[in-house]
Amino acid sequence: MAAEVPLIKSMVHVKSHQVLIAYCDDMRLRFLGDHHQEFATLATVPCRFSISCLCYDSDTGVLFSGTLGAVVTWFVLANGKGLQMIQKVAMRGPELVQDLSLIASLGFLVALCESVVRVFAHEGQGQLREVKTFSSLTSGSSLTCSYSCVSQNTLYAGSKNGEVHAWGLESSDFLHSFKAHPSSVVCVSSRPETYTLFTAGREGWLKEWNLASGTLLRQLNLGPDLLQLRFIDNSTFFCQGTSAFSLYHLPHFYSLFNVCGSVPQKLQRVLCGPNWVRILCATEDGLLRFLSPVTGDLLVVTWPLLIMDKAVAWVYHPERQELFVAVGSPEVLVFDASRSPCTAKYLVCTSENQRDKVKCLAYGASHLGQSRKGLIFCGHESGVVRILSPYCSVHTEKALHSGTVLALSTPEGFEENPLLCSYGTDNYIHLTKVVGSLKDLTLQSFSTFLCNYPLKHVILLPGSVGAITERSCWFLWRYQELLTSESKQHSKPRETHCLHDCAVTSFDVCLSLKLFVTGAVDGSVRVWDFCGKLVAQFDSELHFGSPCFANSRGDLLLTFNQSVYIVPCLKLLPYAGLVHLSKLSIKDDIQEMPKPFLPSFFFLFELIFVPKFMSLEQHVQELQGLDTLINKRAIAFDGTVPHVVEGGRHVSSHERPGLYFVEEKFVETSDSKQKYPYVVPAQLRLPAWDGLNIYRMFQAFYGQGQEWPFAPDCYIPNSVIRARLWPDGTPIFLRYDQRLSHKDMDARGLLRSRSLSSMSVAAEETSLDQMDVYHDQKRESYGILENISRKSWIARKFSEGTVENLVETILNLTVFCSTEKYKKYFSALAVIFANHQIPSKLRIETASRLLKDVTHYNPSIRELAWEMLEKLGFISHVFTLPLTTGLMDSEKAVRTRVLKLMSRYTGIQTKSMLLHQLRRRDSLQELQ
Repeated sequence: MAAEVPLIKSMVHVKSHQVLIAYCDDMRLRFLGDHHQEFATLATVPCRFSISCLCYDSDTGVLFSGTLGAVVTWFVLANGKGLQMIQKVAMRGPELVQDLSLIASLGFLVALCESVVRVFAHEGQGQLREVKTFSSLTSGSSLTCSYSCVSQNTLYAGSKNGEVHAWGLESSDFLHSFKAHPSSVVCVSSRPETYTLFTAGREGWLKEWNLASGTLLRQLNLGPDLLQLRFIDNSTFFCQGTSAFSLYHLPHFYSLFNVCGSVPQKLQRVLCGPNWVRILCATEDGLLRFLSPVTGDLLVVTWPLLIMDKAVAWVYHPERQELFVAVGSPEVLVFDASRSPCTAKYLVCTSENQRDKVKCLAYGASHLGQSRKGLIFCGHESGVVRILSPYCSVHTEKALHSGTVLALSTPEGFEENPLLCSYGTDNYIHLTKVVGSLKDLTLQSFSTFLCNYPLKHVILLPGSVGAITERSCWFLWRYQELLTSESKQHSKPRETHCLHDCAVTSFDVCLSLKLFVTGAVDGSVRVWDFCGKLVAQFDSELHFGSPCFANSRGDLLLTFNQSVYIVPCLKLLPYAGLVHLSKLSIKDDIQEMPKPFLPSFFFLFELIFVPKFMSLEQHVQELQGLDTLINKRAIAFDGTVPHVVEGGRHVSSHERPGLYFVEEKFVETSDSKQKYPYVVPAQLRLPAWDGLNIYRMFQAFYGQGQEWPFAPDCYIPNSVIRARLWPDGTPIFLRYDQRLSHKDMDARGLLRSRSLSSMSVAAEETSLDQMDVYHDQKRESYGILENISRKSWIARKFSEGTVENLVETILNLTVFCSTEKYKKYFSALAVIFANHQIPSKLRIETASRLLKDVTHYNPSIRELAWEMLEKLGFISHVFTLPLTTGLMDSEKAVRTRVLKLMSRYTGIQTKSMLLHQLRRRDSLQELQ
């Protein structure tokens, strides 16, 4: 046959007829029998044009061929020995069709041309219609290969200059491109189950890229002068060189579980109830999120408060749906995990000693009396272990260690008298029991023993205590041996050899299979039984982190870059382990539905109020008042992936810093991830002035002496807090939008209107008409202002729209203007306020603008701003805080005016009176 058939340019297999259709360089299409027919020549069909590529659709029985500037469709005859041409679809431009591929699920044919990728819809009977085009705006290099991934809604293409481009498959929008190879790209293929992309270059390298981070994971040298590479399935590919043809198997033992958007730092399996499990994931951006162990979906995520940068430990209370977070102090922040995003619910100060930090947390389920309740345990630097019992507002504590408590562990499930295992820097392990009732809990010692080596990880197992030492050895102590040993303090455990050649950084246990997994600094992951015998390890160049068992069947979760991957037990366990697993009756975990992401309106404020409880010496938990948390970040979603973004509310040198007086409490530490520099405004740059330190005094008085309406779970919503503090509404100077200039607001409104107008042509025309009317009203407003300033229109009533335009015009004109014009326009505004009903939104904008102007660099503007605040009726007794700032102005005229306002509205006439009131805690309640 080799002597009869000319050089083959392109070939395709038609499985239904067991034939190969080949285009040869003599411009003929030949039907060759496949291996079932010994490759015999069956028929020959002459062709009037040159064919560059072939593609066969087995579902429709249509053969597609690419040529210069067109795609031709054919029907294969019923006998499988002839063709009938159906349609020739011409394309714009004389570009050669280099390759054809099918997207069967969408019914699309993808044609790779020299500089563009065209997509055709198959409309039946071999008829094609062009529906999409994909072209790169950043590169003029010719395209060489393409790949369509429907599950990721992305189309990839490689080019001659070594770049890979990506487009949205549905929108046809160009997404991004990157340099993958120094030479021409010969293959692009995506693997959705691992969220990776494979690329192959002419130089002979096959590379795997992580799609979440864009980093190179691994690469394989296939030899120089690689001409072609194609994937047969997810793990098998062939490659063709100048003188060789090879077949490779590229196995993958893991698949994508969840894309986090930030580097995962720790995974933890949390038991919430019978067959109800969640995966708690902590990421580098300070978010804590719950993932479904069944689907990997994001269930709940915390809001990115600045205080979370200091989180050192966390634990979940499933009955109360509360997430406890230790923040590097005696305080524990509690989130409401019943909603997404989780809101800050309350603070618990566990010790009056501010140096006695909480270092670790644990949750234990117990039968106390007739009820099943969960308890939160916390270990302190002082060696004390405390029980946080929200059911009876009682704290039980016991000094167990002579040094810092490093680890706490409790058993899974409910027990009548649950054990608590603690380990400290004194190298002692204490086993204690929780006995008593909810109203009278006691920590009773059960066993104590000394460890010969410092420990890195400790866990309480059924009937034993397991630990991993700093030398990466596995220790196991049995309860019975501890109780019967003559010297409990020096009990000798079972010890194994080193589990890893380097330090173990993460550790988890699967009790049903009696296995534990370890992850080391070098990225290696190994699975062991409780006797320390190696069960499985991964032969991979990838550096995995934070291994965690997803369920009781032994499916394993691993982290890499910004994603979490899962290794099924079928690929992890040996045959003996699978046989043992088949004999166990393990029920499937409940598939939990994700909670809708509904951020609260109060996340727009930079201060979040939370009730704060204090544990006193008598072990009674009392409400201390309200504390504030700094809120400067938000969550933006890329599809289903959350990303933490800064709020963009940068404090400039001309902005009033009154809202930031409590910020230093959370940000001024050396371990904080981000600094927010404090800048003293111009009017406060006085000798020996070190900032608004006086404002720190006000923080302690929020919530003092008031009766707060508590819910059963001790939660006070921010809406209730603000309503009680300020019955007439949040003071203007504490509103979140105070720092937004009127120009910024107007620009945001314009952008909003334009985005809406792009929805339809009719809507756009309507919007343009409205904009014309808007500008006409603006021009009219300037004329009215001139007349008002001359007192000629003072008695005339304007329409509501005209009044709004007048106020907006004045706020625009006074952004940058002289003192005379500032006084002129705001005098006109006072006339408008006196004679018309002004919408609350415009009143807020005006007040916010004037409060910005009291920090203006021009002292005359500052004095006029105070005058206008009074004239427009904004100043009241709640303005004591900003008035105090005005008293420290560098200009005497400003200080004199503010002093008059202070005397008129607050009754404070001298400095001694002000200091006297500041020192009286009860008098400051009136400022709330």
